[in-house]
Amino acid sequence: MDNTWMLLVCFVVLVSCCSCADDERAIKLKPVTAALHTQWAQTPLIMEAAEFFYDENPGMFWSFVDRLRDVIGTKSRTWTEKEQHDVAISIGLQLLSPVKQNFLTFAMALRYYSPRIEMYRQILLSEVSTPKGCKDVLVDFGGGLVSCGVKEFADTLQTFDASKTSDRKNPKVISVDHQYPGSSSSATTVMVYGNLLSPVFYQVHELIMSENTDFRFVFRHHLDAISSSHYSKVRIPGYGVELAIKSTEYKAQDDRKIKEGKAGDQAKPEEEAVDDELDTDIEGFDFGKLKSRFPQKKDQLEQMKSFFLQSTGTELQQLKAWQFQDLSLQAAERALKVAALHTGSATDALRTVRDISQNFPSQAPTLLRIPVQELVKAEIERNREYFAHYHNLEHGSAALFINGIQYDTDLLDTFALFDKLREENRLMESLHSFGIRGSDLSAVLELDLRPTESAKYGVDIRHPAVVWINDLEKDKRYADWPSSPRELIRQSFPPTLLKPIRRNFYNLILVVNPANVSDSRDILKLTESFYVHRLPIRMGVIFVTNSDAKIDGTTDASVAIYNSFKHITEQKNGATALSFLTDLYTKAVKDGQVVADEVVKYFKQKYPQENPDAIFGPDSVYNSGRNDGRQFIEKLNIGEPPLVLLNGVQLDKSKLTADEFENEVLQNLVGVYSVLQRDVMSGQLTDHSNVIEYLMAKPHIVPRLNSLILDPPEFRFLEFGGKSLDPEKYTFSYFEALKAEDRTATMVATSFYLVKHEEEEAHPVTMWVVADAETPAGRELMYNMVKHSKTSKNVRVAFIFNPSETESIEKGMQLTKAIQVALETQSMSLARNFITKLLKEENVAEIATGTKIWEDFEVNGMDMKAFTSGLKELSSDFLKIHGLFAREELNLSPGENVLIANGYIVGPVKSDFGMDDIALLEKYIESYGATKLSNELHRLNIFRTADQLSDAVMMTSTLLSGLGSQEEAKKRTKVQYSEMAHSVINIEQRDTDSPSFDITFIVDPVSREAQKIIPVLMVLHEALNCRVRVFFNCKDKLSEMPLKSFYRMVLEAKLTFTENGSIAPNYALARFPALPQTALLTMNLQAPDNWLTEATSAVYDLDNIRLTELVDGWGIHGGFELVNLLLEGSAKDAATDQPPRGTQFVLGTRNQPEYMDTIVMANLGYFQLKANPGAWILKLREGRSHEIYSIASAEGAEKEGSDEEQQRVVIGSFNTKMMKIYVKKRPGMEREDVLSEKKDAVESEAGIFNSISSYWSKDEHKSASASDDVINIFSLASGHLYERFLRIMMLSVVKNTKTPVKFWLLRNYLSPQFKEIIPYMAEHYGFEYELVEYKWPRWLNQQSEKQRIIWGYKILFLDVLFPLSVKKIIFVDADQIVRTDLKELRDFDLEGAPYGYTPFCESRQDMDGFRFWKNGYWASHLGNRKYHISALYVVDLARFRKIAAGDRLRAQYQGLSQDPNSLSNLDQDLPNNMIYQVPIKSLPQEWLWCETWCDEASKAKAKTIDLCNNPLTKEPKLASAMRIVPEWNTYDQEIKRLIDEFYAVRQLTGENAGEPVLREAVPEDTFGGNDADNEIPVHSTGHTHEHGDEL
Repeated sequence: MDNTWMLLVCFVVLVSCCSCADDERAIKLKPVTAALHTQWAQTPLIMEAAEFFYDENPGMFWSFVDRLRDVIGTKSRTWTEKEQHDVAISIGLQLLSPVKQNFLTFAMALRYYSPRIEMYRQILLSEVSTPKGCKDVLVDFGGGLVSCGVKEFADTLQTFDASKTSDRKNPKVISVDHQYPGSSSSATTVMVYGNLLSPVFYQVHELIMSENTDFRFVFRHHLDAISSSHYSKVRIPGYGVELAIKSTEYKAQDDRKIKEGKAGDQAKPEEEAVDDELDTDIEGFDFGKLKSRFPQKKDQLEQMKSFFLQSTGTELQQLKAWQFQDLSLQAAERALKVAALHTGSATDALRTVRDISQNFPSQAPTLLRIPVQELVKAEIERNREYFAHYHNLEHGSAALFINGIQYDTDLLDTFALFDKLREENRLMESLHSFGIRGSDLSAVLELDLRPTESAKYGVDIRHPAVVWINDLEKDKRYADWPSSPRELIRQSFPPTLLKPIRRNFYNLILVVNPANVSDSRDILKLTESFYVHRLPIRMGVIFVTNSDAKIDGTTDASVAIYNSFKHITEQKNGATALSFLTDLYTKAVKDGQVVADEVVKYFKQKYPQENPDAIFGPDSVYNSGRNDGRQFIEKLNIGEPPLVLLNGVQLDKSKLTADEFENEVLQNLVGVYSVLQRDVMSGQLTDHSNVIEYLMAKPHIVPRLNSLILDPPEFRFLEFGGKSLDPEKYTFSYFEALKAEDRTATMVATSFYLVKHEEEEAHPVTMWVVADAETPAGRELMYNMVKHSKTSKNVRVAFIFNPSETESIEKGMQLTKAIQVALETQSMSLARNFITKLLKEENVAEIATGTKIWEDFEVNGMDMKAFTSGLKELSSDFLKIHGLFAREELNLSPGENVLIANGYIVGPVKSDFGMDDIALLEKYIESYGATKLSNELHRLNIFRTADQLSDAVMMTSTLLSGLGSQEEAKKRTKVQYSEMAHSVINIEQRDTDSPSFDITFIVDPVSREAQKIIPVLMVLHEALNCRVRVFFNCKDKLSEMPLKSFYRMVLEAKLTFTENGSIAPNYALARFPALPQTALLTMNLQAPDNWLTEATSAVYDLDNIRLTELVDGWGIHGGFELVNLLLEGSAKDAATDQPPRGTQFVLGTRNQPEYMDTIVMANLGYFQLKANPGAWILKLREGRSHEIYSIASAEGAEKEGSDEEQQRVVIGSFNTKMMKIYVKKRPGMEREDVLSEKKDAVESEAGIFNSISSYWSKDEHKSASASDDVINIFSLASGHLYERFLRIMMLSVVKNTKTPVKFWLLRNYLSPQFKEIIPYMAEHYGFEYELVEYKWPRWLNQQSEKQRIIWGYKILFLDVLFPLSVKKIIFVDADQIVRTDLKELRDFDLEGAPYGYTPFCESRQDMDGFRFWKNGYWASHLGNRKYHISALYVVDLARFRKIAAGDRLRAQYQGLSQDPNSLSNLDQDLPNNMIYQVPIKSLPQEWLWCETWCDEASKAKAKTIDLCNNPLTKEPKLASAMRIVPEWNTYDQEIKRLIDEFYAVRQLTGENAGEPVLREAVPEDTFGGNDADNEIPVHSTGHTHEHGDEL
């Protein structure tokens, strides 16, 4: 009997039980949902798709537009989202490969290009004056001249003359703008804003394409003409939602209940959605399989599933400690069993892992009954050993590999991953087109082709120009040192980096112009100190002197110093000569200059017995070598002095300063030391090695450096992968019609190569010489390349001719044609020898004069008949083809010469590009894995011939190795494992004929990584062509619950739509359908690092969710908004390379110049600015920042107009925008500091007042008081209960403080209701407020618990949260009551300390057992000092910034927070730990009274009362508030009346205060609303803070 029928028998019984039980225990599960929207309005999918095509290829964008024009037609109509989606997909089928079609679908599901479309909308709004009613098309001619519609555009086009408009300014063009095909490169730019869904646009488009105008037409999207159905916001995926279980140790629950009306405002679904994610393996039943088998029983199966969920999901079971041990292995076993079922699959197994990890608190009890097979357990154990050995993974750790590249699972960003995968796909499709497919493709992609040595190249230092100061191997002063290289790996105590070994391992050479004192003095002096302190460094100097033969040491200081130095070195030693030179700089330099007379004079003082004329005069013996230094830097092409070489490798020239030189040398010595250690351990460096010879034989030491090869202004590459012309169609007319990649493929197919040997063997380096053989420079380059091909076995050489004079192609260019015919008609070796003769200048001259003919250069064995015949029959088409390729694909002018090595374009090169440069280019390409790739392809035996293999290496090596990439090439790793027969989930790719991603995930199935990454893998497998393998790295013998949260990753593989064509309401929705009903949960949104999000609609408290206490039965919905995209970066002083601490930048637009501002941290020079899609202007803030600094350069931006100090920053992506800014001090400001203000000058109030981290709508913002006499209060809260406390605290401050008050509240965790009420409250009580926000920097160690994150915000960012105009600020905890005027605290004398805290009370003796600071670490660390509480403190922000207190606190936090057991009370442990580095002024005890720690007698003097938790009684927070503080209830009732009044007024006026213009649409099948007051049931986090501060 079929097992399924057995299950159905059980099902019938269970359903009847369910029905009977319904009346007795009808517990309706209440789901929790969440969704995230952008602030901007919907963007049309068709425009997003168009941008996808543009990123693929700018030409493809216009192909898309042309095809879309045919679809749109001539009649305007409304296009649904589904119609737009389907049109884009249908065009993609015509233009894209199958894999790229998948990427298009996925990009639209991600809404990846929505920010770019919004960027165009914002640019139009901010930069163009749009006439009213201008729809579909707007054309900006610049200078305020715009036209709308077809007729107006046509009329303007006929009359417009840019040359006659003197004040006209071109519209600004950005990198992602679309230039019309065939559009002129004219200086006159015309910007076309068009709606791709409008027929009107295509009329203008056709007019532009048909007009022959001398304008540069550029297209941008125009969104104004969209149907009203699009006036909603964009819902986006790409983030996680966590519901963490909170502790209920301390009962902190609000006693108010939500009003019926407010709960009723939630949207109720017409029909509850079916949750497919819960269809697998519930109590042993696979409901997904049952539903597919018996669709007619779907309703009954849903009823049965619901019964099981109600039975197990309403309460969390408490497990014993011993039950935790094997949960990870049991989770793996369950997933593997699903895969093993006869109806199961690997995809089901992956879904099971997802369901277990994302619902683990509920799933854990069900795992206990699962026995783990020994086969599975043993295989997992063997694999774990491999992971630990090969990948350095501990048990339970995770690692994600995609095509061998490891990705950080903690920092995985869906949008960044999309970019990486798309880039990787281009590589994969290229390899696939070259015949590398399937498992061979995976093997190639796992190769690590990065340079094995440092990417820095060095030069040979064995040169007569070097004057050595010392020699460790010969000088007597080092005779007592050991000489064996094995000392490098011998352990020593204490550990020493620079071990005293008598070998010249470290050779430091200074290249200086001795007459340039400012550049030379400091580094020479520091080098002398290295010598004096006997550092094991061999030191030398190269002097670059005046090369004029007419001068001598009596007239030129550089020559005088060189001659004296050489003389002293010969007569004494190098050390004495160096001492003479540094003393000379000290004693004989005046006004920073040294002259020859002073040098001679000082020399005579030191050595009176010497004859100065013999040393300095024109007949000096030292004159012969003084030009050696100049010859050295010119021959090796290393640049101008000052330079420093370490073992031939040049150090960073910007670091050759007194402050940084020593550190730069030390850092580079560390790198050399590690390499030497490795060489000793491998046996390459032994006692018998000549160290200098060994070092100079290293692969990175080259005869000559060339920045054109190693560091060009721009890395350029050929794009391979097209289809070549058929041989019979190899004519110019056919070639001219080809696409770029097809032209390149044709050049590959028609090239003839010169190699060292005739034998059939592969060549890892292919060089194409693009030159004009009719010019001396072209012939010299070709001749050198032919000579190089004779000496290198790894290189093959081909010629592409770039004629200087195209008109002479038909009848002239006989030498070029002779070379081509020789290649076509002769064997390789004969052709090479013949061409060598032809390229010699003397032979060219004789041919030109007719003295000799071709036959005179015949090589023995050459078939002259074939050559002569070929020359007569040769068509000039090949020259036309070569010339066109050089001009259009290489962007060369006629006659320019370049080299192309494995697709890497070097040049144009000049006549000084010689044999050494060619050798360097070969070595450079080989260093990026060309030979390794060639060997692997040979091993795989993919190609039939060596030429095919060489072609494949040529076309792929630079792509695979990451040569020229902006980012450092990622290491590719082959994942090592023992076996995968029993314990691995293996899901094959869907399409075996297309390239596929190879994804390997090593994970513990009950870890946070499993929660987050497994859903991503499922989506990637559905959306793209992927093979997915999941290896389990289980952590056994668990002692606690590994996961204490529920999780959903919000990500979609494709868009889904409703019947009316709109995007489905369940798209990008986090849904928790079966949660424990009595557990206390807190919702956290885990978004990418550069997103700033906040809750904008939620009736219930998202920080304290207990489903049993909901008034209605529909659940909870949290609506969130992407408020800002961060612009991040680092700033440094260009002169010192140090952060310009305290410097302020401002970001704005032309209409709003100061939208946002920021302060630069000393930590890494980090800054962040809140922005949104658009084109922004970045500049220094007016005031001290602008007075002292100007912007020198800005990576990631471009200059804005003629003002060099304004930078234009474009934001059009969900991805991170990073900048690197260099500033320079203005003349006369060299000694000024931004944080040290001038006595009579402060930054202007108007310019600096706006918070660096806040964003205000017009109705929110209030100007600051002109007076400095404002009490600034900082506080924060999370959850409705603590917001209730916060309002009461604010009221107590206002009631007792006579001075104007301004509250600075952390925006990050405030509820929509609080932000709605606060403007009304501020107006009613007459205080000011500002919401500040700062995103936790990605480089600062992250906290995972919300409570600890909030504690971090209390202390870690005080220096950057507030503008510089705020001099003092007082932090007051939300659950505090103030009973005095806080002006007294603000004016309290901190006696030079940056902040003042109140010590913990010690008067209540029955709490002594809880005073942890009295024992252990804290007792020894504090000594006689007190441990301070962080519930109230005052900060002198000017002093705080001046001593870099914030930077010190962050640095200490970074170190201590690596230990999870450290900083248990982060916000107060950190300042108390740093009490010696950042001193604390102890405030009088009466400033903070807390019943837990202070006795009753001291309460009468209390100036503030804090509602600390009591670890002894665990009294609920509300109860203690009403009991301890008599006035608390009065304040509470007053606030309640104010809130009731606010909602009553709003209801009467029909207004919704604070509502955004664009309303979030809550889907019908979700649960949420945005109207609520503060009467909401809430609960505390339960996290016990030592001082009782619980948020």
